[in-house]
Formats: sequence, C-alpha cells, structure tokens
Amino acid sequence: MKTGNSWLRTAAVVAAGIVVTVLVVSPAAHSKQKKKQGPTPTVTVTPTATPTPEVHVWNFDQDKAGAVPSGWKPLEGDWQVIADPSAPSKPNTFGLPPGRLLKSLTSALEYYPMAIQTDPTEYSDFTLETQFKSAGGRFDCSGGLIFRFVDDKNFYLLSAGCPSDYFALSRMTNGQIVPLKQNVVPTDKDTWYRLKVTVQGGHFMCYDDDKMIFDFDDSKIAKGKIGLWARDDSQAQFDDVKITLLSPAGGDSGTPAASAASPSP
Repeated sequence: MKTGNSWLRTAAVVAAGIVVTVLVVSPAAHSKQKKKQGPTPTVTVTPTATPTPEVHVWNFDQDKAGAVPSGWKPLEGDWQVIADPSAPSKPNTFGLPPGRLLKSLTSALEYYPMAIQTDPTEYSDFTLETQFKSAGGRFDCSGGLIFRFVDDKNFYLLSAGCPSDYFALSRMTNGQIVPLKQNVVPTDKDTWYRLKVTVQGGHFMCYDDDKMIFDFDDSKIAKGKIGLWARDDSQAQFDDVKITLLSPAGGDSGTPAASAASPSP
C-alpha cells in the first residue's frame, strides 16, 4: 500500500510540474504576436478619358469649278465652286460669281443668297468657322455663317461685310432679320477673314480672326443645320468651313455624314 501511494504521489507531482511548466512557458492568449502585415497597396486611379473633339472640314478642293459641291444645296443664288489662287486651301472656294443686280433691286436690297448642308443632322452645341472674303459687289459685299437652321425663314446668322464695316450676330425669324449684337469691325474687299462662332446652349461667342468680338445669349432656336449666307450682289467666297463637335457621335450636338465632308487640308 505504501508503495502504491508513493507512486501515485510521484505521478501527481510530475503531472503538476508539467502543468506549471506549460503555464509559465506558453504566452497568454492576449500576448500572442500578430502577423506582420505588408505595406498597404497604393490604389491607382484611372483618369477619365477626355472626349476627342469630332471635326469636319469642307474645303471644296476635290469639287469641280463651276459646279455645286458635294453635300451642299443652294437655296437662293447661283452658288458654285470658284477657282481662286488666293484661297487659304488651294485651289477652290465656294461662293457667288458677279451678278444678281436685278434680283437685288426687285427685292429692295433685301435679297439673301443661301446655301446649306444637305445632311439632315441638326446641331445644337459646336464651334463653326470659315475663311471668308468678298471679291466685290455694287450694293453689298457681305457674307456669313448660318447655324441652327430650321428653314429659310428661321435661323441664326454671324455675318461681316463692307462698305459699312460691320460684324453682327442676327436671328432670322419668320423671314425678318432681327439684329442681336453688332460691332464696327473693318472689313475690306478681297481680304480673307476668319469668322467663328462657338455655340453652347443659349450662349454664343463670336470671333473675327480668332479675336472674340462679343458674346450674346439667346435661346429662341435650340438646334438646326448649318450653311452659308450672302447679301444682294455680294461676291462672297468661303473656304475651309469647319464644325467641331465636343459630344460623342450620336449625342445632342449631332453628327454629319462622313461622306459630306471633304478631307481636311
């Protein structure tokens, strides 16, 4: 009996020693080392792509002199391709030869030759520009850009001309020209000028030779086609007609048919 008790006491002592050793050596649960974390990865932000402006240019250089260029339709006047060695992009321009004296007189000097783009697209927001000169005219030597054209009696017009040296933004409403804004800007015959208008909503910024002359707000016409304009017997000529759209194709700004645009110079 003594031997058995002695063995049990020895076993108990050994077991107790093992338990104490485990408790002393093993770290407490709350003191266990945390797994070392690597550096926080840097998030790369992909920039939003900037829309590429859509640009279309008509320079008339692939069209036959004396004919109406592809993609354009005269509404009034004898518009045609004119060979001109002074053209900004040689050899052709689009405009009006001498004539129309009788028509100007019978219209009480309120005769407006016009040509428009045949593409049915209606544009709202854009920049429209052209190179313009007038080779002469007994009654007038004006020319300009038509935009937001609804029909021949309703559209906007940016025009310049001599002999009155004017630069003007107008609205044709029901066949009557309504002046919106006008400045005195020297305009000579046989001199090329760049006319430009930037249209965004009801806000128009108007430029002559890349210098902003004025801006103006008007919202009577929201969208329409583009075209060219002259007055009475002005021998107006145009080259490098260009429209720049900032909206993607199919957006509110509209998109012209590719076949209507001549290659950019």
